[in-house]
Amino acid sequence: MLAALRKKLPSRNTALFWGSVFGVVGFYKYNSKESQKRLEHYCKQAETVANEPIGALDTPRKVHVYIATPMGELGTRKARLHWEKYILPVFVAGALDYELTLVNDTETINDVEKAVRGGVHSRVAEEIKEQRRKALELEEGNEELKLWRQAIVERKKDNEARDTLNRIGRAPGEVNVSSWKPEPYPGVMDVVAVGRETWVEVINGLSEGATGSLNYSVPPLVPLDSE
Repeated sequence: MLAALRKKLPSRNTALFWGSVFGVVGFYKYNSKESQKRLEHYCKQAETVANEPIGALDTPRKVHVYIATPMGELGTRKARLHWEKYILPVFVAGALDYELTLVNDTETINDVEKAVRGGVHSRVAEEIKEQRRKALELEEGNEELKLWRQAIVERKKDNEARDTLNRIGRAPGEVNVSSWKPEPYPGVMDVVAVGRETWVEVINGLSEGATGSLNYSVPPLVPLDSE
């Protein structure tokens, strides 16, 4: 009887193969189920924020989300998928307004395209410095800082218009170029960094913005292709 039963049992290699297949499939199913349970748990916690009443003149809370190129990648696709799958549902459940910044700076060296680090760092540092400059202007009424700010704003507008004209290939005066931008958030936005590299750059940017110099530097004028 044992001999007949042994003939019906699969071989050692067959058992190892199907055991490995069922183990991997079971782990994947378990991971997906647990991930969904955790996501639902955090969404329920975020709903308490959405149900909090706010005054008619109060500014709704807003979060600034930074997504940079992960290590070893040339795009933000994987980080964006992580954001859309695990983080965005919590924001939706909590009715949180957010501003999404994608940083995908690259450079080509010897015909090889590589990702450039530091984009999130510089953006975060500049935002903190701008808040410090505005506070300094209000405290001291510094007219020189205001003049520097106006000069830089005008130069940035000119450069944006020149970049657009270079892309569409028309001379100045032939087309009216205007770019719409939302009004700046009046309060202080919380920061969410997606990815380890992004988190490191955000921390370094906060440190530099809080302790760095507040001196202005006017960017150079972008040359037109027709010049």
